Amino acid sequence: MPHISVIIPVYNAGNYIVDTLNSVLQQTLKDIEVIVVNDGSNDQSLAECYRLQEIDKRIIIINQDNQGVSKARNVGKQNATGDYIIFIDADDELDCRMLEILYTQARKTDSDISVCGVDRIFEKKQEEKKNYHCNYEEITVDQAIEWLLLGQKIESGAWNKLFKASTIEDVHFEEGKKINEDKYFVFRSLLKSKKIVYCAEKLYYYYCRENSVTNQSFSERWFDTLYFADRIYEELKGRNNLEVFARYQLLIAYYTVLRRMYPFRNQYKKEYQLVIDKIKSTSFKSVLSYMDKKQVFGVLSIKYCILLYKFMRCVSK
Repeated sequence: MPHISVIIPVYNAGNYIVDTLNSVLQQTLKDIEVIVVNDGSNDQSLAECYRLQEIDKRIIIINQDNQGVSKARNVGKQNATGDYIIFIDADDELDCRMLEILYTQARKTDSDISVCGVDRIFEKKQEEKKNYHCNYEEITVDQAIEWLLLGQKIESGAWNKLFKASTIEDVHFEEGKKINEDKYFVFRSLLKSKKIVYCAEKLYYYYCRENSVTNQSFSERWFDTLYFADRIYEELKGRNNLEVFARYQLLIAYYTVLRRMYPFRNQYKKEYQLVIDKIKSTSFKSVLSYMDKKQVFGVLSIKYCILLYKFMRCVSK
């Protein structure tokens, strides 16, 4: 049984998958299996994966018709045999010591989830010598959920986290959703956990691509953000120490979708009004201290003066 199962869903990632896989195969922790789930790619992705599999037998390839990243991740998880599981995007890369550091932290502290920092990259990363200062801190589940919902140290993506396989056995990615499905997976995994360990060292290299889902113009997939924000709020409602953070992420989700929807409001008149009504009906006083000035102004303007909000949009162009 390998220490770690690395799960990589792949769909038309031919330009990146070789670099991604090499960054995994060159990890200092060698006792891993690499599960590549080909989600119906029609470019050279699959051929590149098979080529690398001939060189390194730790690669396991699973083929399926195109069913989306959540289905691919779930299939990979079902086939994983490692003590720990990590999900990697097919166009990102890992620091060569990432898995070793996360695994060592998890084992040393008996944590359910081991987390590292993320380096957001807009150009190809250059090779550099790194002095590792991985001072880790053990945190409670409530603290981790707070950080997740406030968008602080715990990222919403699943990719910079090593999960104990037994902890997330009954946690799955919700299929059919396009945005924030990984945030909800992380949230549900935290609820199943007893202890989390965090290291601020930026060991996961997240490449900011122009064609990524979150960089595209508004479409109905953005309503998934509201769906998951509502789910999280309902699950934390009544938990006094966390409800305020759940309300915060709820307001931010609706505010973000409203801003993206604004240029297309005539196409989504009903949905646009529903989002405005939701913001106006949600109690916000307790969360103002967690918002930046732009967010506060946006929420207040929606609640008390829709015309002012429209004016704000005009002058900010």
